[in-house]
Amino acid sequence: MKWRRVLWWVVVVFALYAVYRSPEQAASFVRTVGEWLSTAVNSVKDFFDGLLS
Repeated sequence: MKWRRVLWWVVVVFALYAVYRSPEQAASFVRTVGEWLSTAVNSVKDFFDGLLS
């Protein structure tokens, strides 16, 4: 279990470092992931709407 905590902190520190070094690129990445998630959720919604129609 200790390795999970260490890995979690490594990921958090890396993310903070990435935002500090290149905030524009980090914002672009977050925007892209948000758009991808939005598309995925809309696809699932359309699927269930199709089932109910």
